[in-house]
Amino acid sequence: MSDATPRIFTQMTTEHWLHPTIPDSIPTSTLARADELVRKTSFLAGMVAPETASCLSELLEVTNTHYSSVIDGCPSEPKVLERASILENQHYTFDDIPEHRRRIVAVLCQHYQLLHRRTPRDGIGTFTRTLTFEHFAQLGLQPHLWSLSRGLGRRLDEYQSATGMNDPMQTDGLEGAQQLIGVGLLAFIDFMLDVCHEEVGYMIAALNRRRLHESITHAHRTSSHLRESGIRREMMPALLALLIQGALPRSEFVTFTGLPSEAANDQLKLLIHLGVVVSPPSNPQRLEVGLPAWFAQDLLPDFHLA
Repeated sequence: MSDATPRIFTQMTTEHWLHPTIPDSIPTSTLARADELVRKTSFLAGMVAPETASCLSELLEVTNTHYSSVIDGCPSEPKVLERASILENQHYTFDDIPEHRRRIVAVLCQHYQLLHRRTPRDGIGTFTRTLTFEHFAQLGLQPHLWSLSRGLGRRLDEYQSATGMNDPMQTDGLEGAQQLIGVGLLAFIDFMLDVCHEEVGYMIAALNRRRLHESITHAHRTSSHLRESGIRREMMPALLALLIQGALPRSEFVTFTGLPSEAANDQLKLLIHLGVVVSPPSNPQRLEVGLPAWFAQDLLPDFHLA
């Protein structure tokens, strides 16, 4: 990180640029899309057991870091992410906005306006996306289960064009702020909502039971890790059940395989060795799902997970 980067956060804090300017009139269609995003992310969260969600969250951190580097053209700085979280918690929330859907719109307004400020550019993109992530989490949009950065990285030209990331730095002051309100901002909000819906929809499709069954079956046929370890096809239903439920008693997992107890336990030891199944030391009779990147890649083939 350059020496100029810390001034980003000092300047934004002292000038209160964490407080967005929101359009007086927001189209009904935009508000409806924000409402739908709340329902959609809630549905996604309901599909995923806590243990599976924890594994996915760790994997998506890798995805977010990769696509942040793609967007910014350089590796993401952990210190920027830390400052984003600190500032978010200490300086501005959206509690003064009465409607939940308008709070979502306000977060997107903040994202747009921060990227248009006349500040040193080092780290501002990562800071802004992380701040948006934190606000989405506060608003219950489950951002740990889908990747905004992936969506923006896949539509990078549109994102850069909408935010002026490649343009000369804008002017400061009230006049500059007013220039950021209008058609460009409303178009950006709709663009961001589209990206959010696309990414949440992708995860919903990937994690539905039918797709998971297909993915696990495909993994058994094609994964060198499973094949070289001698994992039998009969273990796939048990793996599917574990993935859906997040955790199972060891005896129930063995029953799902349909194999004799000794054979099933031998296979289970192989899966634990591969990291696909986890046996907590504190409770050896409980099994939890594991998602090493090579296995998760079969469930989320278009993600960057390693």
